[in-house]
Amino acid sequence: MREDGTIKELAILESSGSSVLDDAAIRIVRMAAPFAPFPDEMRENVDELEIIRTWVFERRGLTSG
Repeated sequence: MREDGTIKELAILESSGSSVLDDAAIRIVRMAAPFAPFPDEMRENVDELEIIRTWVFERRGLTSG
């Protein structure tokens, strides 16, 4: 993520084995963007932020860890 809250890169590091679920995860992140810009004091030290997230799709809904 860039300091202005836009997505620099989005990738599936480990496939779920289902292209439908992998594509859904990507769409969820893209729909949530752009994110809030970094606070000024964070911008002094950080210009990009890498976030790695594990999502679990289950019949009863989505969980995130």
